Amino acid sequence: MPTVTVSRERPQDAACDVLALPVFAGPVFGSGAKEVAAALGAELETLVEDGPLLGKRFTGALGEVVAITTLGKLPAKQVLFVGVGEKSEAKLAVARKAGAVVARKCGGAKTIATTVPQAFKGPAEAIAGAFVEGFLLASYRFERYKAKQEGKPNRVESLAIIGGKTLDTRKAKAAFERAAIVVDATNLARDLVNTPSGDKSPAFLAEQARALGGKGLKVKVFDETELEAKGFGGILAVGRGSAKPPRLVEIRWDPAGATKTVAIVGKGITFDSGGINLKPSEGLDWMKMDMGGAAAVLGVMKAVAVLKPKVAVRGYIASAENMPDGNATRPGDVVRHYGGKTVEVGNTDAEGRLVLADAIVYARERGADLIVDIATLTGACMIAVGHHIFGVMGSSKTDVRRVLDAAERAGEPAWELPLFPGYRSALDSDIADLRNITNKNIGGGAITAGLFLKEFADDTPWVHLDIAGPAKTDADDFERPKGATGVGVRTLLELVTSL
Repeated sequence: MPTVTVSRERPQDAACDVLALPVFAGPVFGSGAKEVAAALGAELETLVEDGPLLGKRFTGALGEVVAITTLGKLPAKQVLFVGVGEKSEAKLAVARKAGAVVARKCGGAKTIATTVPQAFKGPAEAIAGAFVEGFLLASYRFERYKAKQEGKPNRVESLAIIGGKTLDTRKAKAAFERAAIVVDATNLARDLVNTPSGDKSPAFLAEQARALGGKGLKVKVFDETELEAKGFGGILAVGRGSAKPPRLVEIRWDPAGATKTVAIVGKGITFDSGGINLKPSEGLDWMKMDMGGAAAVLGVMKAVAVLKPKVAVRGYIASAENMPDGNATRPGDVVRHYGGKTVEVGNTDAEGRLVLADAIVYARERGADLIVDIATLTGACMIAVGHHIFGVMGSSKTDVRRVLDAAERAGEPAWELPLFPGYRSALDSDIADLRNITNKNIGGGAITAGLFLKEFADDTPWVHLDIAGPAKTDADDFERPKGATGVGVRTLLELVTSL
């Protein structure tokens, strides 16, 4: 990651490869623009006229940029005018996106200075921290499998935030450090999701968890023998068809004096073929992302060990590979879950809820004031809220609101879905306590999946995050890079630190 500092120099005096300046919609030029134009001996409107955008007028809309070479008239080699959108919308969430724009448009620059954070309303240090977070999030690249690694825009070595008179250096440094911790955690989740399924397994995820131990975290791993002995029937049922046996992982952060315990349960299906109910071939390569919830748990726990919140945090990873073979669970089989409940398997491709159910009961048994599960659970949630938003539902309106507020502060779009009790009877089974899919076509698949999980949370306050849509993106989108996004990490960290 680049070194991030606060600079007190004037923008026109900044020696750097790229000097990034804000422009509001209009265009209306922001901090440093007039001084830089004067030093260049040109009118601002002339600098951003039609030519640089190949015939399109530069309006200052969020994401638009115009790059100007200074030809030695400034210590900066290039000036980047960055559109930050409407002045009335210049808030913290947009500052994060503006940071991402600067990262994406700086090419091979090694040193960057910017006044862009000065364009936004709110506490200056929080704004600067959000800008840096967006910059670092957008700088992510997954190139582990490339013979030639491009490395852009990760060539950036230093980022100087020109803070004017309002930015407190000490508070800003703390905001930058937190941003780096959050981004490092998010990038761990991204790396894990992007890793091909042939190179990751339930045992692999368990090893990632073990690597976090000894940093204030305690890690326990249940292998297939222990899962069998203790009756984790849901995890075992999903993993039966794979040569790679399942795992359940517990990661504990137990600070002295903690009065609250939050349990975060992640779905860790390292590859989802659908099992006997085999999925169609289209998009099957991205079923490597079906452990996105588990990846988020690992990212969160890595950051928790550094941020050291005063609340106890338990991370649980329920991991299996869902494959078809002669030993695989069949539609119509009955599974006995940890804790005793029985489930008739109506569809082996509704496997995530089976592994989560075991882990939720175990988390409840181990003691939790709040259980939050996170999973790439249903295509129905993507239909409901699309590919940018994750669905949220839960047994407590207060806790659902806490999660939604945390998501908003973290810059991760989320929307509450109704946990409508009238749909519960559609999960009734004639031969078991319930079915893993509905017994009739009533729609609302994301909601009925939530109702299924609620049965295992029992009376413990519980919130469910369905991240199936935003777990990956097909193109760079501000702070979300193409591929795995690491969604949920920032929201969950915001949640546990706010408690």
